[in-house]
Amino acid sequence: MQLFTQHGGLTVATIAGVLSIVSFVYFFTKGMTNHYGDGIAHVNIARKVVDSPDSSLWQRYLQIGTPWLPLQTVLMLPLVANDRLWRSGAAGSLVSMFAFVIAAAMIFQIARILYRQEDMRLATWMPVISLAIFVLNPSALFMQTTPMTETLFLAAMASAVFCLQRWVIEPSMKRLAVAGIAMAMATLARYEAWPVAALAVLVVALAGRGTWKARTANAAGFAALVALGPLYWLWHNWAIFGNALEFLSGPHSARGIFLHEEARLGWAKVFIGHPFVSLLWMAITTAVCTGPFMLMLGAIGFVTFALLKKRGLIEHLPAALLTVPFFFHAFSVARGEIQIFPFSAFGLLNVRYGLPHLLAVALFAPAAVWLVKPRARRAALIATGGLIVLQYGYLISEGPAQLAVYQEGYRNGVNSVRAREWAHAAAWLLANPPRQSVWMNTGALGPMVPRGGLQFAQIIHEGSLRWHVIKDAIPVDVSMVIYQEGDPLAERLQSNAALTADLAEHFQQQFSYDSIKIYTRK
Repeated sequence: MQLFTQHGGLTVATIAGVLSIVSFVYFFTKGMTNHYGDGIAHVNIARKVVDSPDSSLWQRYLQIGTPWLPLQTVLMLPLVANDRLWRSGAAGSLVSMFAFVIAAAMIFQIARILYRQEDMRLATWMPVISLAIFVLNPSALFMQTTPMTETLFLAAMASAVFCLQRWVIEPSMKRLAVAGIAMAMATLARYEAWPVAALAVLVVALAGRGTWKARTANAAGFAALVALGPLYWLWHNWAIFGNALEFLSGPHSARGIFLHEEARLGWAKVFIGHPFVSLLWMAITTAVCTGPFMLMLGAIGFVTFALLKKRGLIEHLPAALLTVPFFFHAFSVARGEIQIFPFSAFGLLNVRYGLPHLLAVALFAPAAVWLVKPRARRAALIATGGLIVLQYGYLISEGPAQLAVYQEGYRNGVNSVRAREWAHAAAWLLANPPRQSVWMNTGALGPMVPRGGLQFAQIIHEGSLRWHVIKDAIPVDVSMVIYQEGDPLAERLQSNAALTADLAEHFQQQFSYDSIKIYTRK
């Protein structure tokens, strides 16, 4: 225990780092880290910036696109330049692993602040319990090996809350500015941070010291820093698409995808307009990721903390912000903005949305021991440690490959009909590389690019200038045309008789697997 009291930050980072690396080696060597279609898209976006066929800085910047926020893309830029890191997805995995270590260190430090008034032994052990709940969670250990954004959000959110919590305990303008910048960075990781950031301004006003005039000034300064993230993203969408809300209502937004695939996702309408049902559904999703007993322990601990610390609750308001994403997700389900199906037996969809709530569960679960008498609390903490082992042991009792967060990526990114089509086409491309340029939509067929041995620099894709200037003839340097029925290139060919005729005259079909067609120049 001396290591946690004297060298807490270094000890936590070392433990989290070892767990992170061991998990990555296990999942990577088994080929399990890069199944998510979204994860492949994330590393592809970053690679498009680096590997753009257009040399101008603005054209490279345009590759960021929408609706995904840009923080992960920017962090991956130095890594995706390496061909192997890009094609394997490890460039995104490394960002997630680093974020996992930061999130672990931050949740431990927040817990130390929250439980610092306990007696010496409890004040030491309660943050350790929070750390154990976080770093030993099997879902978190798997997701931090993938190029997905969930782990980065955990790190950004925990860092912002820690900075704000520290400012409340030891106020200074410097600490408040750091908290504002950290929260602005979190708003560029995932949209769940936006309602947290808005409420954080209120927290600064309520939890600050001094007169109301001073508190208002602090809140205004903090709000100005926090707003930089969302305001930048609104500008980004307006500058590229002419619509500041493209990320919310555009064809690639969650709402746009739902409208496009309404027949497949129509079941989600049962939640629209039913907030209490959506809350229950979100609780089930969280339980799938964190374990039902951990969720119950976290909920009991949160209520206990709020009731027993009601006199000093104001100074702990920043920590309470970690619960906001749960209610935001439930609200989004009730609004029809996101669709979630957490049951493995019938299919999995966005079950990973339950993972961000691990922060609140880990932080508040130790407070449940306050329900027992003081002399029994050490025993209660030991029992909590045993419960963690039993709960997480049960989650992986059928093997890590049966984790819901893994199965979601596997079923949609490997075992689906569309994924099998991509795999067959990619194998053909590896055996028959194009001689010159390729014309294809890399949004629809993104997984084929790294797996098929292609480079974005050789592709005329939807983010390149040449895509938009092709009118009635396919450029002479294009040696291969690839499309999938229903994708933007297929629709473009079907709507332009001249292009269709040009394809028929100068190209011949070399590969056809279900809906994917590959033509090479005669």
